[in-house]
Amino acid sequence: MEISFLQIQNFKSIENMILRDIGSALILVGQNSVGKSSILQAIAAAMGEYQPSSSDFNTRKQNIEISVSLSLTPGDLELLFQAKKVSSYKRWDSWYRDFCQKLPSFQNDQLTFTYIANQNGSIRYHDGFHKNNRYIPQLLPSVYFLDSERNLEKVQGNLLSFTEDDLLNQMRMDCCLFDPMKKCTHCFSCIGLLNRKTPEALNAFETEKLLEYKLYHMNLKDFSDKVNQYFGKNSGYHGEITYDLTTHTGELFQVQGYIRQKNQENPSPVAQLGEGMRSIYLLSLLEAYMEEEDRLPSLLLMEDPEIFLHPQLQKTSSEILYRLSKKCQVIFSTHSPNLLSPFNSRQIRQIVLDEKGLPSVREKTNLSRVLEDLGYSAGDLLGVDFVFIVEGKQDKSRLPLLLEKYYSEIYNEDGSLSRVSIITTNSCTNIKTYANLKYMNQVYLKDQFLMIRDGDGKDHEELVRSLCKYYEERNLEDVDRLPRVTAKNVLVLKYYSFENYFLNPKVMAELGILQKPEDFYKILLEKWKEYLHRTRGGRHLLQVLGKDLTREEEIQDHMEEIKTYVRGHDLYNIFYGPYKKQETSLLRKYIDLAPKEDFQDILGAIEKIPFFENRKRTC
Repeated sequence: MEISFLQIQNFKSIENMILRDIGSALILVGQNSVGKSSILQAIAAAMGEYQPSSSDFNTRKQNIEISVSLSLTPGDLELLFQAKKVSSYKRWDSWYRDFCQKLPSFQNDQLTFTYIANQNGSIRYHDGFHKNNRYIPQLLPSVYFLDSERNLEKVQGNLLSFTEDDLLNQMRMDCCLFDPMKKCTHCFSCIGLLNRKTPEALNAFETEKLLEYKLYHMNLKDFSDKVNQYFGKNSGYHGEITYDLTTHTGELFQVQGYIRQKNQENPSPVAQLGEGMRSIYLLSLLEAYMEEEDRLPSLLLMEDPEIFLHPQLQKTSSEILYRLSKKCQVIFSTHSPNLLSPFNSRQIRQIVLDEKGLPSVREKTNLSRVLEDLGYSAGDLLGVDFVFIVEGKQDKSRLPLLLEKYYSEIYNEDGSLSRVSIITTNSCTNIKTYANLKYMNQVYLKDQFLMIRDGDGKDHEELVRSLCKYYEERNLEDVDRLPRVTAKNVLVLKYYSFENYFLNPKVMAELGILQKPEDFYKILLEKWKEYLHRTRGGRHLLQVLGKDLTREEEIQDHMEEIKTYVRGHDLYNIFYGPYKKQETSLLRKYIDLAPKEDFQDILGAIEKIPFFENRKRTC
């Protein structure tokens, strides 16, 4: 569930503003006091997370009106059905029919409505059919709003209560355990379901402890492990997050978060973390929460993720936000170029003041101005004859090993690349790629570049076409400022990713990674049965093959398909995980021993380039 269209009227400094074609991520950039925070608050208001005050009305005598289009996928509808939102029918067809009757503005996978607030504090949801459709608030996404204060209490409380699907939350909301659409009558028949013990045999204390253990403790322990995993990886902070459960009369359970640093006897509340670490903690908390696939749709709003963070953690925050945008819609404002790198230009909107001094959105993002603010320059591309644009950080270290083996005059005496530059991006369509292409055009490199993108188990021709089409459309916005991207400038890897080129069992045995080549298929079969078949790539492979892999011979027969459809990281780490420290020297030896044919699709694309054609080694 995502907001696809937004119109804000009479809210704070905004008189009338329209945002169209909003996707999984929306980044608001602009100078101070141009209305970015007001947009976030307006969205929060429309989603029921912010209550407008009298000072929020731009014109006193007019209502605040926020018009929204929500796109709902079949997956969203399935989750809403399972949660019995809007309708309590247990059969899908009955539920869907009732859903559409109660929400008549839901058409063509879009739900449209207008949030209206007046000076008296009255709120209604007008959908064009009903003056106030009371069912609309029931299906709005859960909103996690991280403002500049980074207040932990509300967001943490919502997340730790497992708001969408946990029995505990139903009890907090005074819902019946059997039917969340009904109020609890305190019949206590649910207790028998939990422990096969009659209510009459339980006193109040025993009941409280039973629910504490049965409903919360086990889930909380698993969840805290996930939070620690993400928080440690994202922040590098040497401490452990723990949660404590306390009971209060009139409030079922309250969760408190604590962090225990190394050599610290007593833990401290996470609220005592510095503002920067609180940002990383909250984002890590969201990552852990969103890991579950059956979560109801959510919306993350965040004001200036970069505040209180040094540049490296700003970059970490951008990566977390990008990952979260794959699980829920992410909308944030920023002044930092470090927050933009993973996202593409269409996800960035420039907020400016119009001739009347009112906030407005540029219909077409002024990327030139944004790029200048990012601090990109052509300096790194001066003295370069050819540029490789690769997606992964590891590719930047592995591709030069291949160039070293098969081409001469590539390196300077100090071991650095000569006249060749390798630029890493998270995507071939993000702002960083766009920026570098633009500056390449300025320094007359023009089409002297090759984008190398992962196969990802998808149709190669379609990937090439879509990438070329993307930059053809961008050229319409920025005429003559971008080099033309054609099929010759794009290499889609034969396999899922670059790692899958290093899985030749004979070579691996020569290097000592395997005792003998046959061990490769034995190990891979074990990992396939253990977990690989459950990965996204594994499930895709099963669909392609139409059968499971149960024998070593089948693994061997279908290695090409396995390397094509299963994520390289998942395969590569099985064998190379223990050799991280000596990876570069190991892969250099691998390339030296491996047949040239193993890398033919990469080398074939490179050798079509005149710069490399004349520098081929005779191996």
